[in-house]
Amino acid sequence: MNDDRASDGRAVRLDERKRGIVRLPEALGRLPVYVPADTGLYKVARVVLPLVAQAYRLEVSGTEHLPLDGPAVLAVNHQSDFDPWLVGVAFPRPMKFLAKSELFRVPLLQRLIVALGAFPIERGVGDREALRRSLEVLAAGHVLLMFPEGTRHTDGRVHDFQPGVGMLALRSGAPVIPVAMKGNERFTTEGRLSFPKVRLMAGPPVDLSSLEGRRSEMYLAAAARIHEAVSSLYARL
Repeated sequence: MNDDRASDGRAVRLDERKRGIVRLPEALGRLPVYVPADTGLYKVARVVLPLVAQAYRLEVSGTEHLPLDGPAVLAVNHQSDFDPWLVGVAFPRPMKFLAKSELFRVPLLQRLIVALGAFPIERGVGDREALRRSLEVLAAGHVLLMFPEGTRHTDGRVHDFQPGVGMLALRSGAPVIPVAMKGNERFTTEGRLSFPKVRLMAGPPVDLSSLEGRRSEMYLAAAARIHEAVSSLYARL
């Protein structure tokens, strides 16, 4: 009897994947929410967000480094809550992205960001579910957007990257495209919304082929190398 139930559960999950359904984990403290991935809302956002980007005079370079198909990790420095939307405007391919789990506890916001490709990560702990989902995204040939600093910083520096980005890069084998943004840290000035000029630059895939050693050491070294690439781009903006 239990085997039948388990089999039924696997069949349901497989059917959900085929239909592009995202199931939020019950660990978020709410019942699972089912939202079609890449919905019409995503298409609307692709029209509306470029208009928003014009207000910020978004300048983009280096997007030719993102493969036209197949998996890829975009590793981006993080300075504002608008960052995922600006990156989404800059690159032509749809992407999935990690967002802090607190955002998924706000019902309307939860539905919005899931429809736009987000899935949750618990910060400050080893979130195995987020790792599993990230590897699935890459195995399916999608683009995964990551902010490896783990939180926003507005002091004009690219802070150290968490080893998770190195782990994902090495375990998935997906190319890592470094991306730097500058100007977005000034979206709010003295509590007021402002419209600064924002520059975004992408670089060639980070070469991780020479890394050797124990897995934990390689993850740290990969994260450091990716951080170096993003920092170098940031210095050029």
